[in-house]
Amino acid sequence: MSTKVMNLIRDLNFWSRLKIIDRYILKELIGPYVFGMLGFMVVISIDPMIYAMKNIINSSERGVEAMAVLKWFCYSLATDMIFTFPMAMLLATLIVFGRLSKDSELTALKAGGFSFTRLCYPVLAFAMVSTVVAFLFGEFVVPHAVKRSQMIKRTEILKLLPIMGQENIYLKDSPDRTIYVERADNVNNILTNVIISNYDHDTGLLKTRVMAKTARHVDGGWLFGDGVLYDYDKEGNGNKIEEFAHKKIFINQKPNDFKRDEQTHQEMSMRDLAKKIRYAHDHGLADVVGLLVEFYLKTSIPFSCFIFAMIGAALGTSNTRAGGFISFGISMVIIFVYYVIFSIARSFGKNGMLSPIMAAWIQNLIFLAAGVLLIKRVKN
Repeated sequence: MSTKVMNLIRDLNFWSRLKIIDRYILKELIGPYVFGMLGFMVVISIDPMIYAMKNIINSSERGVEAMAVLKWFCYSLATDMIFTFPMAMLLATLIVFGRLSKDSELTALKAGGFSFTRLCYPVLAFAMVSTVVAFLFGEFVVPHAVKRSQMIKRTEILKLLPIMGQENIYLKDSPDRTIYVERADNVNNILTNVIISNYDHDTGLLKTRVMAKTARHVDGGWLFGDGVLYDYDKEGNGNKIEEFAHKKIFINQKPNDFKRDEQTHQEMSMRDLAKKIRYAHDHGLADVVGLLVEFYLKTSIPFSCFIFAMIGAALGTSNTRAGGFISFGISMVIIFVYYVIFSIARSFGKNGMLSPIMAAWIQNLIFLAAGVLLIKRVKN
């Protein structure tokens, strides 16, 4: 094969051979990449497959249709496929560059004037395409798949009733006003056991408080029923100043604002997360930091395709024994280390120990630095 490559380089002009070499490397990458996608899908499917098999075996006893379990399995598999893109990229570059090095093709190409950096161009181009596809998959496919899998699990497998209301909702209506709702009926737009607390802007002390048993949204406003208005002095002592059967009180919230969002971060696109972050920030909710971490992870996970391509090319070049199974094992070790750092950083970020963007990107930065060092080592 090395003689064939040398003849190819000798016979063709410079620009033509660039295109042919690029096509050659890209063609070599496709097979291992598809193999990696399928192989890692099998790995990540083990847990949902066990759950699916248990439910299929017990389906007749519980009245669960086997088709519902199979649908849940397919959607669940799609939710984790976002991680298979960088995994497959790492495996493909390990296999391809390991084989090129083993067959002395890299030596022949370098003798023909192709540097290792130049040979990485088609790999990085392939990685960028994989990054874009992974990002789009995470934006449009994963949220839909997660919603469907959770709905099927809840309604068709666990046989649970749909949620009709929300409980224990706390909102910040303005910088000086908070609202607590014990229960919100999302169907009839009725709030139960509502507490509105108004605070002094300068001192932060409680000034007045409304406690009402009900609140109904009518004619574009809120009509509170069976309530009491309290006034508080500087010592925090409350005095009842008014009781009412019905009273219109202005608050900024509309009925939809009391439909607490129970979506997980996997169910949301970056646009959805951005909206939720703004809402949480405006209403003083406590989960802003965690949402920011998940927002930045939407880009950092796909970008790891690019980083793993660098690492795979460098390691494959220095490891001439990197066949399919050995490369798969090396990939699993690297991915395990990456995932450990990813999980720790994510936890630190949600607990405020790291900034959200650093919590989402630190594993990429570490592996990017490692990739650059490995490439420098190969070039030398």
